Amino acid sequence: MFNHLWKILWKRKLKNAMISAEILLIFVVIFGVVVGFTYNYRLYNRPLGFDIDHRWRVSLEANSKILDTPQPQLVDQFRRAIAALPEVTSVSFIEIEPYSNSGFGGDFRRIDQDQKIETYSLSADDMAAKTLAISQIAGRWFSAQDEASGEIPIVINRKLAQNLFKQEDPLGKMIANTDLADKENATYRVVGVIENYRYFGEFMSQENIAIFRHSAFKSAPLSNIVIQLQPGTPRNFEIKLYQQLRLVRNDIEYTITPLIEERDQMLRQKAMFFVPPVLIAVFLLIMVCFGLFGVLWQNVNSRIPELGLRRAIGASSAQIYGQIVTEQLLLSSFAMAVGMLFLIQLPFTGIFAKFMDWNSFFLSTGLAMAIIYLVSIVCALYPAWMASRMNPTDALHYE
Repeated sequence: MFNHLWKILWKRKLKNAMISAEILLIFVVIFGVVVGFTYNYRLYNRPLGFDIDHRWRVSLEANSKILDTPQPQLVDQFRRAIAALPEVTSVSFIEIEPYSNSGFGGDFRRIDQDQKIETYSLSADDMAAKTLAISQIAGRWFSAQDEASGEIPIVINRKLAQNLFKQEDPLGKMIANTDLADKENATYRVVGVIENYRYFGEFMSQENIAIFRHSAFKSAPLSNIVIQLQPGTPRNFEIKLYQQLRLVRNDIEYTITPLIEERDQMLRQKAMFFVPPVLIAVFLLIMVCFGLFGVLWQNVNSRIPELGLRRAIGASSAQIYGQIVTEQLLLSSFAMAVGMLFLIQLPFTGIFAKFMDWNSFFLSTGLAMAIIYLVSIVCALYPAWMASRMNPTDALHYE
């Protein structure tokens, strides 16, 4: 039966080539959208490496240069003033707070090797791990003992530890920042390893992360404070916190935001980023549906003598119905087979290895094929139904 259908399709190869080209285009587009969706869905469901519940951010801005130079006394005043509030359980100064859109990139390497690893870096104080409940898997976090140490401590995440040290224990090892001209401050001793801390949020991939110790005596006061509050603290606590901050310095502007709200804002921004490609794919899919429906309708009308003859020699309505639908499925299969010849090169070459592995490739391919088959069947149903109801007598008198 399939050989017979292929012969019929081949006789109309020019018309069918246009249909196959449309199907091929929408198959590739849907594949790309599904790959993007599955990639971001997997990112969204991975652990963040920290906790945002009952955590608020305080952003500091000053017209003067008060925040540009080390101010250990000011940092201590802020810490004491905020910690004095009964609703506060922990206070920390963090250079790049969670759900921030900024970050510093650089290259790190082992001091005994030349291989450079691209890494995001930030700084945080001794209380940051407690305040954000950062997942520690080895070693320790920063502490006051690092203040008098002759070496600069650093905490790295699991991925950077694996990339730099493979199966070796990274604790106590020395690493270097190859981007710093000051060689004395460019080497660090690893004191701890944390989970893959994704401070950009749920849609941040697992990047290499290095965290420096923020010291009030050696670093400028940071522009962000993260505090942990008692569960059940009302939203209007912001007023009380703001008044407390103003008692420390009234010439600094304070912006107070719960990290939950920062997360919601990030999700809205990501949703706006995802909308255009989805709308384009839906628009193309609708256009292809209209195109397929019109072409199939025209094909059925142009094949009235052929289909009528089949009915006259004994073909049932169900057989005619199945023929039209099967022909469309064969065309769709051919178009997708051609598309697969190109798409399968992606996981083989590793061009998009960050976004797609073999599992996501097969999942995306399967979903895209299912959508194409569904569209093909829906578009072929009505023309097939019309063909199956054709009167053999009328068809044989068709001119």
